[in-house]
Amino acid sequence: MHYENRQPPEGINVTKEHPLRQFVRLAIAATVLMVLVVGVLQFSGGWLAKRIPFSFEQRVMRGMEVDFSGEVDAPELTAYLNDLAQRLIKELPMEDGMDVIVHYNPDDTFNAFATVGGNLQFYRGLLVQMPNENALAMVMAHEISHVMHRDPVAGLGGGVASMLAMMMLTGNAGTGMAGDVLTRTGVLTSIQFTRRMEMAADNEALPAVYGLYGHVEGAGTLFELVAQEHGGSGDLAPVWLERFASTHPLDSDRVEAITARAAAQGWPVSGEMTPLPEEFFDWLEESAN
Repeated sequence: MHYENRQPPEGINVTKEHPLRQFVRLAIAATVLMVLVVGVLQFSGGWLAKRIPFSFEQRVMRGMEVDFSGEVDAPELTAYLNDLAQRLIKELPMEDGMDVIVHYNPDDTFNAFATVGGNLQFYRGLLVQMPNENALAMVMAHEISHVMHRDPVAGLGGGVASMLAMMMLTGNAGTGMAGDVLTRTGVLTSIQFTRRMEMAADNEALPAVYGLYGHVEGAGTLFELVAQEHGGSGDLAPVWLERFASTHPLDSDRVEAITARAAAQGWPVSGEMTPLPEEFFDWLEESAN
């Protein structure tokens, strides 16, 4: 009997497929998985968060004693902002038991936002740019609509769920290139949900402005101002990329959407503008000192 000690073929443990092709295939699969998982968890986390009673939100925020107003006491301005909010609520399909509280902050930040418990924060940096009450009403109605849609708590619940998903899927790869790609993919997926919330709030706010004033002139003023301020951004990136990567709809798109919605509903796009109170800018000036 003859025995022969044959050597294994050369390269038996090496794949014949190019490693770059393997990497691309795995990267695509991981990206698709991330989009699906983050999308599902973002939706389900937000859906579950919306099941929390609004009254519970309010109790939690009262218990936390969050100071939204900063260091300034501007009672007249705060009272006016809350009065405008209540006038707009009458034009919105707000559920019984839901309400908002408007807080003023003297910081020069150009922003306003809604958070859990029906709390709205308006900054001086935004208010000083308001040319009339119509423009302010559109911003106010937009933020109230976020509360009405339960967007703050949904965003919190969906954000926590999707962040956990990204942590589980990236694992130890989170510090490398692959982990960075997956994380960015998850963030971009979450952005799509945020932008939908913004568009829905715009759609809800415009009828409220029309109901309050009988026309929608001034509703797009803020977006026009912001679009002019960021006029050169379109040269840095294609418009389609800006739309995809932005948390908010593009300002130019929002202005066009307002015009198109008004035309479809037969709402007047011009009318008498309602001025801000005579003391409005005095209040802002006093709060800045």
